[in-house]
Amino acid sequence: MDWQSLGLTSGAVLLGASGLQFLGAAYVGRRRLRASRRRVARRQTDFDQQLETVLQWARASKPTFQAWSGTRPFRVSAIVDEAVDCKSFYLTPVDGRPLPRFEPGQYLTFSLTVDPRQRPLVRCYSISERPREDYYRVTIKREGSPVGKNGLPPGQGSGHFHSRVEVGSTLQVQSPQGVFFLDPTDERPVVLVGGGIGTTPILSMVHSIVHRRSKRPVYLFGGFGNSREHPFREQFTALSEIDNLHVDVSYSRPTPADQLGRDYDHRGRIEVARLRQVLPSNNFRFYVCGPPAMMESLVPALLEWGVPPSHIHFEAFGPASVKVGRSAGLDAGPCNVKFSCAGEPLHWTGEHASLLDFAEAEGVSLDYGCRAGNCGQCLATVREGKVAHAKEPGFPVGEKECLTCIGVPQGDVEIEV
Repeated sequence: MDWQSLGLTSGAVLLGASGLQFLGAAYVGRRRLRASRRRVARRQTDFDQQLETVLQWARASKPTFQAWSGTRPFRVSAIVDEAVDCKSFYLTPVDGRPLPRFEPGQYLTFSLTVDPRQRPLVRCYSISERPREDYYRVTIKREGSPVGKNGLPPGQGSGHFHSRVEVGSTLQVQSPQGVFFLDPTDERPVVLVGGGIGTTPILSMVHSIVHRRSKRPVYLFGGFGNSREHPFREQFTALSEIDNLHVDVSYSRPTPADQLGRDYDHRGRIEVARLRQVLPSNNFRFYVCGPPAMMESLVPALLEWGVPPSHIHFEAFGPASVKVGRSAGLDAGPCNVKFSCAGEPLHWTGEHASLLDFAEAEGVSLDYGCRAGNCGQCLATVREGKVAHAKEPGFPVGEKECLTCIGVPQGDVEIEV
């Protein structure tokens, strides 16, 4: 080969190497560009999700927000026996349209036609399933007469569901509401505590966490009388097999057939002593729902354990003016309360938990629904004076209005009902 050919060959090799180097640089540049675009897209997606979560929390936390106005007809598509005197009702929208999202822990408000000659009976029941587009599920226990008030009739709302509502029935339902719900912006370790039928919103929360495949540590405590009164037993068993989820069940009155270690983990009621046995620390977000007796003991005990008030979220099933946590210290002392439907002013001494309880004790008949500050059936106008609420109302209340089921007078008041 002569020097000229060798030069041409060397030039070609150098040119080819330069070309390959250029192509390689271009390829790397395109990969970096694509990677950069993916990072930007991921950041945008993360930002959009965070923004939607914050907006979602803001909407849910305002009682004035409603996914639809008024009531919407739902058909009962299935009824399932969950335990003794406890049934789940599966509700599908009559119009067939997808259901809007709700926050786990919220409730549905029903307008029930118990007597065609009277106005509808308004009742609230927690949704016991995670958010879905095709149905809602409420789980309702047949209630007897209120504890300590044997003169009052058994629960009308729960009795209506158990005795008169059947598959195919149509019910009028308001959109999901309520300020007791799992904070969607928080992924820190959480403790979920449910007592009796108060387990229903807790189940909605835990199923939502599992559905999102969240890895946050979760401790689920359930308290029941025994296996006959324990709804969703199979679901509790399935949940206990999930790695980041710890399940602890207490029976206060186990049957002879109930076996410790198989059917339940602890004999007794859910108390802070049991939580301290199971939990590694008190550094959790606590969501607690149950009957008043449980709330009156457990929530103050959590505060005494050093759990910050902002870390405790609770809802009482039953009379909701239980004086625990944020509701304590509202009683302003003896005063006079005048109801428009009564005669002379009545003397308030502070021994009653709410204006509704006080009125009933004095023989004054007031309208009410859920007795939990959620449905608005007991809404009244405050003509004179001031009324404070023992918990945040789950129903929009005007400046000169109050909910008598969670209202406490702050000095002399005049109430128009």
